[in-house]
Amino acid sequence: MEFKGVLIDTSITESPAKIDPRQRSHLFLLTIGLFGLAISFNINMLDPFFYSEKIRLLAPPEIKNTMLGLLTIVALAVAFLVQPVIGRWSDRAHSRWGRRAPYLAIGAVGVALALGLVVTATSLWLLIIGVMLVSAFSNTAQAAWHALVPDQVPEAQHGAAAGFKTVLEMIGGVAGAGLTGLLLARGQLLGPPLLAISLFLMVLAATLLALRGSSSPAGPAFEVEPPASPSNLLARIRQSPPAFWWWSLNRVLFWSSAIAIRTFLLNYLNDVLGLSPGEAQALSGRLLVVLGLGIFLIALPAGMMVDRLGRRPLLMAAGVVAAGGGVVLLTGRDLTLLFAGCGLIAVGAGIYASASWALATTLVPRTNGAWYLALANSVIIIGSASGRLGGPVIDGVNWFFGTVALGYQVVFAVAVLFFAGSSLAALMIKTPITT
Repeated sequence: MEFKGVLIDTSITESPAKIDPRQRSHLFLLTIGLFGLAISFNINMLDPFFYSEKIRLLAPPEIKNTMLGLLTIVALAVAFLVQPVIGRWSDRAHSRWGRRAPYLAIGAVGVALALGLVVTATSLWLLIIGVMLVSAFSNTAQAAWHALVPDQVPEAQHGAAAGFKTVLEMIGGVAGAGLTGLLLARGQLLGPPLLAISLFLMVLAATLLALRGSSSPAGPAFEVEPPASPSNLLARIRQSPPAFWWWSLNRVLFWSSAIAIRTFLLNYLNDVLGLSPGEAQALSGRLLVVLGLGIFLIALPAGMMVDRLGRRPLLMAAGVVAAGGGVVLLTGRDLTLLFAGCGLIAVGAGIYASASWALATTLVPRTNGAWYLALANSVIIIGSASGRLGGPVIDGVNWFFGTVALGYQVVFAVAVLFFAGSSLAALMIKTPITT
């Protein structure tokens, strides 16, 4: 199979008789997806809400968008480096607790400690160090967590697992943004990090309990590929067929657009719609709660549809829906249009997340799942970093033209083009049958 050959030999993926067909319960799929809840809560608590508040306290106001963009790019750079390394170590780990559990534990406890530095930072340098540590430990847990699906779930349920993952991430994101916006609007700076710490530790306990005594449904029936050296893996990536690069382009275009709108929407409410910082925090929180409910209703069905309809059609539909939302967002400065536009973007993102991650987990071999999924997630990191570059664009355009609105409109317009481009890239992914 052409696209699967990007990451693994077709002899592995095209031998369904060698794969144990036992199904996992929905409760198990839900439980191993819980780290998505904690990680998403933490990310959406910090970026842009908590980071915006810390930057407001520590940085000059005329460079707030630039600092917000650069701060999150630093975090993404750490993620880009940490995930493949931890993924590789996790794949090769041998311990009485298994390959993934030690890294899940180190990541969760490390995040709790690093958040303390972010909260207490009294300078931009301390804030940057804290952000880097949070990113390092969060991505330590994430690299191991991503491999749980190929480790524990048969391929026929990867779409369903991706649906549960997406729903839990959306719940975490909505809760993180909504509660943080509400608490910061009331001046409660310590509340959001304490909630994130508690959530990480509870999820860690639930995940380890679910994994205890759980054997992979694949068992020994899987053919395993021998460990590959980094040079061999890089050579394989360089020799990847065109489908892989179209898939990567699709992910970069979609996520850079979604992240650009999400990251700078809070400052858009403040600068363009004239809301006070507190009002903007509160409105953003309510907006994301409402949108998250819509995503919750569509993400899990979308994951189920992936297993029936295939990945590419849903990836194309997601880009079209999100582009339509961006057009609505650009048509005016009315709050009704703001909610409608962001709603369409969120629906597109919910569909996209389920389809895209189902494809990623299907591609990886079970023996090196964490490594390969870390490489796949690096594509999202590139897209996320690209979206943050909208900060200097917004500040630069606004400064050059002496306005407060034009920079936001330029970045949002580019996001619309990128959403549409992601659908075209998905169209170019030539994959057989279900993928």
